[in-house]
Amino acid sequence: MRLKRFCSLFLSCFVLTQGALFFATSSPLLAATTENTQVTEPAPTTLITNTADIVSNSTLESIGTEISAIYQSSQQERSNAQSTTELATLLRRANAVATQTDTLQARLKPYQAVYQNFLDILGKPPGKDEPAEAASITEQRKLLLTKQQDINSRMTRLKLYQVEAQQLVNELRQHGTAIQQATLWQRFPSPLGVNFWSQFTSNFRADTTRLSALGGEALGVLGVAFAGKRIFISLGGLALSALLLVGWFFSHGIIRRVVVRILPAGRIRPIIATLICGVLSLLAWGFSFQILWSVLAFDNSALDEDLTTLGSMMGAQFPLCGLVIELGFCLLSRHPEWRIFPMSDTIARNLRLFPLWLAAALIMRGFLRYIDTQSGISMLSVQFMDGLYVLAVSPLLFVIPQELRISDQAENTPSQPSRTQFLISLAMGISIVCWLAVFSGYIPLAYTIISWLSMMAISMTGLLLLSLLVTVMASTLFPASAPLGRHLVELGLPPRLVNQMCVVVPGIVNVLLLAVAYAVATSGDGFDPQQIWHQLYWLFHGQASTDGSHISLDAILLCAVLPVAGYYTISILKSWFKQRFFPTTRLDIGAQASILSILSYAAWILVGLSMLAVLGVTVKSMTWVVSALSVGIGFGLQSIVQNFVSGIILMAERPVSIGDVVTIAGVTGTVERISVRSTDIRLDDKSTMIVPNSQFITSAVKNATRAQKPGVFTIELNLPFASDLDKAMDVMARTLAACKDVDATVQPSVSMSSVSDGSALLIGSAKAVSGTDLTAVRSAALFEIWKAFQENKIPVTVRQNLITV
Repeated sequence: MRLKRFCSLFLSCFVLTQGALFFATSSPLLAATTENTQVTEPAPTTLITNTADIVSNSTLESIGTEISAIYQSSQQERSNAQSTTELATLLRRANAVATQTDTLQARLKPYQAVYQNFLDILGKPPGKDEPAEAASITEQRKLLLTKQQDINSRMTRLKLYQVEAQQLVNELRQHGTAIQQATLWQRFPSPLGVNFWSQFTSNFRADTTRLSALGGEALGVLGVAFAGKRIFISLGGLALSALLLVGWFFSHGIIRRVVVRILPAGRIRPIIATLICGVLSLLAWGFSFQILWSVLAFDNSALDEDLTTLGSMMGAQFPLCGLVIELGFCLLSRHPEWRIFPMSDTIARNLRLFPLWLAAALIMRGFLRYIDTQSGISMLSVQFMDGLYVLAVSPLLFVIPQELRISDQAENTPSQPSRTQFLISLAMGISIVCWLAVFSGYIPLAYTIISWLSMMAISMTGLLLLSLLVTVMASTLFPASAPLGRHLVELGLPPRLVNQMCVVVPGIVNVLLLAVAYAVATSGDGFDPQQIWHQLYWLFHGQASTDGSHISLDAILLCAVLPVAGYYTISILKSWFKQRFFPTTRLDIGAQASILSILSYAAWILVGLSMLAVLGVTVKSMTWVVSALSVGIGFGLQSIVQNFVSGIILMAERPVSIGDVVTIAGVTGTVERISVRSTDIRLDDKSTMIVPNSQFITSAVKNATRAQKPGVFTIELNLPFASDLDKAMDVMARTLAACKDVDATVQPSVSMSSVSDGSALLIGSAKAVSGTDLTAVRSAALFEIWKAFQENKIPVTVRQNLITV
C-alpha cells in the first residue's frame, strides 16, 4: 500500500509538473488560438528545444570533413602490408561516421513528427474567400514552417552523409578484400629453391642492421629504466607484475574451495571455476604486462615510436597468452573432477604441454605483426619469419589428433564417432596444406590460415564455456525444484513459467553467442576488438531500406519477444475479466465468451501491428501485399474470409451462444466453442463436430435452448383414451420429483398437450441439478417413469420423443 501511495504521489507530481511546463511553453500558441484575446507579447517562440542544439552546423561540417579525409586517404598508393593496416584504420573511421549519422538521425527524427503535429493543430491557411485568421497564428505557422524546413534540411544532410559513409565502408571492405585476396594468393620463391635463399642473403645485412637497431633501442630503454634511482621504480614494477602472476597461479585452489562450498555437486562446479580462473588470467597477464611496460616507458628518453608500437602489439597478445595457459590448466587438470570434458588421465597428461606451445606462439605472433607492418625489413625476410611461425604452430593441428589416437589405442577405448574422426582428419589435412603452402611459396596463405584458426580456437573455447555455463545453470540452479527456482516460485512466478524460462533463456543466449562467433569469424585474423564491435553493431542494428523497413537482429529478437509478452498480457487481461469483472455483471456465459474472443483477437491484431512497426513496415510499403491479398481473396480465399466475417457476426449478434443445444444439417449437439473461423459442437457420443461459421449464417439452425430455460428437459408420452389420465399425470409428476439429480426446488409439471389418433399426449418437464449431464438425467427419469407406469399398469401406445436443453 505504501508503494502504491508513493507511486500515485510521484505520478501526480510528474503530471502537474509537465502540465505546468506545457502551459508555460505553449502560452503564445494558446493565446493566438483563443478568440477575442489581445496579444501584447512579442513574436511567438518555438515550443520545443532548438534542433540546432541537437545537430549543429559544426557537427554536420565535421562529418563532411571526416568523410572527405577518409576518401582522400583511401586513394593513396601503399604497399600491401601498409594498405592492410591503413585500410583497417580507415574502415574503423568510416564505421564510426556511419554510426554517428545513424544516431543523430534517430535523435532528430522525433522532432519532425512534433513540428508536423503543431502544424496540423494550426491547420491550413484560410482560403481566398474565407475570413482572415489572427496575425499571431500566421506568425506562429510561419515560424513552425521555418523550423520544419530546417529540420528537414539537416535530416537530408545526415541521410546523404550516411549514404556516403556506408558507401565508403563498402568500398573499403571491397578494397581490403581485394588486397587480402591478392596478398593471400601472392606467390614467393619456394624456400626449397636457390632463388629464395639468394634473394634472402642479398637483403640479410640490411635486415639484420634494422633488427639490431631495434634491439639496441630496447637495450637503451632497459638501460635508462634500470639506471640510477629509476632502478627501484623498475624493480618495483617488475616485482608487482610478478606478484600478480604468482597470485593468479595460487588462486586456483582458493577458487575451487569456494566453488565447492557454494555450488552443488555436478558439472557446474568445473565450468564456473574455469570461467572465473579464465577472467582472472586475462586480468592478471594483461595488467602485469601493462604495469611493467608503463614503468619501463615512463619518462624514458630512449623510447621511440617503433618500440611503442611494438609494445602495444605485444600487449594485445599477453592476455590471450594467459587465457590459453589457464584453459590448459583447467581443461587438462590433474584432478579429473575439475575437467569440463571427460577424458582419461593419459590423454590429459599427453596434451598438457600443448597450451604452453600455443601461448608462446601467440607472443611470437604479436612480434610478427610488428615485423609485417612496421619493421621496414625486406618482404622476403618477412615471409621467412612468417613461414617459420607456420612451421612451428601448424604441427599442433597434426600432433594433437595423433596423441589422441595413440592414447586411445593404449587404453583400448572403443572407436570414436564418425564426427570426431572427421574433425581429426580435417585438422591433420589443414596442417599438411599449410606445410605444402609454405614449401611451395604461398606463405601468406598459410600464415593467414594458422592465425585465423588460432584466434577462432581461443574465441570458440570461451564462447563454448559461456554456453555451457548458461545451459548448466538453467538446468541445475533455476528449475522450479532447484534452490533458486524455489525462491522464484515463492515470489509468485508459476512453476511452469520458471521451467519454460530455463529452456528459453539458454536458447536466446546461445543465439547471441552465435552472433558473436560470426562477428569474430568475419573480423579477420587480426582479432581487432573494434572491428568485432562494428561487426556486432551492424549485425544487430542493421540498416534501414529505402522504403523505411528495418530488418536487423535486434528487430527480429524484439519481434520474437512481442508475441510471448502479448500472450501473457492477454492471459492476465482475460483472467481479470473472468474473475473480477464478469461476476459483477449479468452477462450470460455466451456474452462473456464473445467479449473475451473479440478482446483477444483485437489484442493480437495490435501485437501484429507492433511487430510491423518494429520492422518499419508502413501502410505504404504494404500496398503490394494488400493488392495480392485482394487477388487471393477473389480467387481462393473467399471461404476463409466468409467464415471470418461470419464468426464476427456470431460473436456480435449471438444467435448461438456457448452451451446452446443446436440442430444443424440434421445433427444435434451442444455448442462448446466459437472462434472466428469455426464453431465446435459436442455430440452425444462425446465427439466434436467442427462447423464453419458461414453455415450458421447461410443455413437454417434450430436452437433448442432459446425455447426453454437452461437445464430443463421434457418427456412426451402418448397414452390411449381408455387410460386413467389423472392417475397417469399424478404418477408422472411424483416420479419426476423423486428422481435423482432433479432439482427439488423446482416443482415438475405435467400437462396434456393434445388428443389425436386415439391417444392423449402427456408432457412432463423438470429441471436437472446444475453441473450434471442433462442427457444422463433425462435417461434416468425416463426409466423411472417407465417402471412406475408398469407398476401402476398404465399403458403407453407410442415410444416417447425427447427434446432437451
